[in-house]
Amino acid sequence: MAEHDGTAKVEKIKRWSPVWIVPIVTALIGAWILFYHYSHQGPEVTLITTTAEGIEGGKTTIKSRNVDVGKVETVTLSDDLQQVIIKARLNTGMEKMLRGDSVFWVVKPQIGREGVSGLGTLLSGAYIQLQPGSKGGEKEEYKLDDSPPLASPDAKGVRVILESERSGQLNPGDPVLFRGYQVGTVETSHFDPKARNIKYQLFVRAPYDTLVTDNVRFWKDSGVNFDMSAAGMRVEMGSLTTLFSGGVSFDIPNGWAQGAEAKNGDNYQLFDDQKSIQESLYTRHMDYVMFFSDSIRGLQKGAPVEFRGIRLGTVAEVPFPMNVLNQQMSDDYRIPILIRIEPDRFAQLLGSNFNIDDHIRDGIAHGLRASMKSANLLTGAMYIDLDFYPNEKPWKGPLEIAGHKLLPTVSGGFAQIQQKLMTTLDKINNLPIEPMMREATSTLAESQRTMKSTQKTIESLNAIVSSKEMKNLPADMQQTLIQLNRSLKGFQPGSPAYGNLVGDMQSLDKTLRELQPVLKTLNQKSNALIFAAPGQDDPQPKKAK
Repeated sequence: MAEHDGTAKVEKIKRWSPVWIVPIVTALIGAWILFYHYSHQGPEVTLITTTAEGIEGGKTTIKSRNVDVGKVETVTLSDDLQQVIIKARLNTGMEKMLRGDSVFWVVKPQIGREGVSGLGTLLSGAYIQLQPGSKGGEKEEYKLDDSPPLASPDAKGVRVILESERSGQLNPGDPVLFRGYQVGTVETSHFDPKARNIKYQLFVRAPYDTLVTDNVRFWKDSGVNFDMSAAGMRVEMGSLTTLFSGGVSFDIPNGWAQGAEAKNGDNYQLFDDQKSIQESLYTRHMDYVMFFSDSIRGLQKGAPVEFRGIRLGTVAEVPFPMNVLNQQMSDDYRIPILIRIEPDRFAQLLGSNFNIDDHIRDGIAHGLRASMKSANLLTGAMYIDLDFYPNEKPWKGPLEIAGHKLLPTVSGGFAQIQQKLMTTLDKINNLPIEPMMREATSTLAESQRTMKSTQKTIESLNAIVSSKEMKNLPADMQQTLIQLNRSLKGFQPGSPAYGNLVGDMQSLDKTLRELQPVLKTLNQKSNALIFAAPGQDDPQPKKAK
């Protein structure tokens, strides 16, 4: 029997154990699963928004045409805490949907001018809608809008820019109309700090984009337009589309050619209304300065300048600052007004070779003057009227002042009427009323004495006719006295002639007495016929001393 020394011998197992097959296969399967998962993942999208209302990580889906194309993974705040960063993952094969002009927006219940939308999300929750793009490469970040775009980036049509100096005239979503028919929408509006104006982007869809040419004019189309100006009162009703929300309309002015079709990005001016478009057609003008000593209340910038009812120009500045003139308030201060004579307004009537400046200079020598007249009694608006005044003195002043052409003026309208009334009242006031009243009173007293003498003569004549000596007179003399007596009986008391004469004298006396207070009032206030004179206290009896 062999003896052992007590030392254990270690032998290496050279055979591979089958137990390791299970973990190795498990690791390979897990690696394959991870590889398959990450290799078949769709692209990651980063969305930027200001609020994450209704969006939840791992739950909110991304859809395109109501088909699930992805899901939101995480929702976090940015480092500056000013924005919300949404990480989303699209499904495999959706890379082609991401382009430079792709648009994302949140779909949720909303109430707008188009009605109620997004009611289907009341139970399912909000989701993100993706509108695939067609231009540009994939971007690192996309903006998440709160509302859908008004027109897809690849929609056929034309986009133009409107410029306006006033904000709040148009809003995104407002309709764009051509003769009352909607052909597009207002997409965006923003303020340009460099140009200091508001710019609106309009989209006119095809095939109506051919209506937009370089000769069209755009104007604000409100539901109800109420205007009270020098031309009178004007009320316009828009279409039902713009009755509550407003919109913008465009068309080609009357008499203009159609012009070439507009291109994307062309700029246009936004006018306040359709009426102001006609004013923009007259670009040529000649400036004239006028000085008025009358009140310019009611005369505004844009008021018409007319010649016998025909529009000739426009008031440009009221008042027109002219610091070169040394006028004092204590002197006969005259207010300068700047007008613009637009010769194109007369071109159709008098021909293109008509030189209006030469005609105005010749007209000044023959009494052409400018005056302010009332255009609307309800609003008090005024306008400038040019006409000939033959009775005016020939103009001997300058025809140009401070580099501006000068047009002489006269008082017109109510000022001219008031001046004539004041002249008439001054003439009445200068009449010798008191000497005339004294003469009339003296004549009345003399007439009364004459009546008394006539009465005595009639009585004496009656006595002579009835006396006995009358019978001894010749027949011819008797007949003469009888005829004279008959004639004088017509003036005796109780006769019609006597009664009429006494009545006329009494009426004259009454008229003179009633005229005395009126003449006294006119002496105290010469314009009492136009403006009411201040009331006077009733006479109070004085107590006896």
